[in-house]
Amino acid sequence: MDIKNLLNGQLDLAQMSATHPAGLERAKGEGQGAQKSGDALHKAGQEFEAYFISYLIGKMRETVPKGLLDRKAEQVWYSFYDQEIARMATQAGGIGLTAFVDAYVEKNR
Repeated sequence: MDIKNLLNGQLDLAQMSATHPAGLERAKGEGQGAQKSGDALHKAGQEFEAYFISYLIGKMRETVPKGLLDRKAEQVWYSFYDQEIARMATQAGGIGLTAFVDAYVEKNR
């Protein structure tokens, strides 16, 4: 098998799945079903954005030097705190990932 043909095939698959992601066909319906699908995709976008922000906060926290009282329970508490901060940030507008998902769904309706 030629590597160029393999790469072209992979690129075609990537472009196809980027333009027609799985499950988007369900969101193209009319009426209340489309509204529920849109709401579900919006909620999924918010959850992903909250997870991503929480991950970023956790990685930033790793750069701060550890104190003398660094304990496992403290790390667990901070992970919950980071999740809550990320959830609140997402509800307040976030970093734009949810808006991107909403725009993509609206464009492809």
